[in-house]
Amino acid sequence: MIQAILFDLEGTLISVDMTVFMRNYLGILAPRFAHLISPDKFSKQLLKSLETSQTDPKPGQTNMQTFYDDFTKATGHSLLTLRPIFEEFYESDFPALRCLVQAIPQGAKVVEHAIQQGFITAVASNPVLPLSAMREHVRWAGLTPEHFKIVPAFDNFHYLKPKLDFYSEVAGSIGVSPESCLLVSGKSQDIVCRELGMKMFLVGSIDSEAQTDYAGTLEDLFRLISQKNL
Repeated sequence: MIQAILFDLEGTLISVDMTVFMRNYLGILAPRFAHLISPDKFSKQLLKSLETSQTDPKPGQTNMQTFYDDFTKATGHSLLTLRPIFEEFYESDFPALRCLVQAIPQGAKVVEHAIQQGFITAVASNPVLPLSAMREHVRWAGLTPEHFKIVPAFDNFHYLKPKLDFYSEVAGSIGVSPESCLLVSGKSQDIVCRELGMKMFLVGSIDSEAQTDYAGTLEDLFRLISQKNL
């Protein structure tokens, strides 16, 4: 029996060209560190350290702690020097990127409907940004962080997609077994969650090799929720 519905953000609740978004994100962020690291070197190392957080998580460490361990070692600059600059960027500059993101209208509708029908709702987007920025993403979807029991973020989660531990951590953080969760996502990489017994609703058309439980539009999901067919 499904007790919780987990929602990816990008491509599910919000529409965004991630190539354009990342170009603008780094274009604003990197110059803040220019007095310490050249923008080109900064951008390359940031992506490398993010990859390290994804592929080599450290027991007991948040994604952010693993990132900073790698990033400070590679750049030779301390956490005390770097972290305030990152924090100021997310507070002052990050919200301006909203112009690159569009809310998918049916997204807020289906989340609110799920809550009305008694489901626990949670975000299940890749937590590659700090909590303040992940909450901004939620607002860009026309929702509020309070719509969700958990918003995974760089500083409160210990794993990144597509590690199975990420999906387990989402389920554990809301007190629901993976078998009682439905993940809603437009990304085929999320189908790995089914290895834990999670159900999957793939938003969009399904290809012949995708092994999912449900597929369709958010309107289809709305109907499934209404008909209590999950």
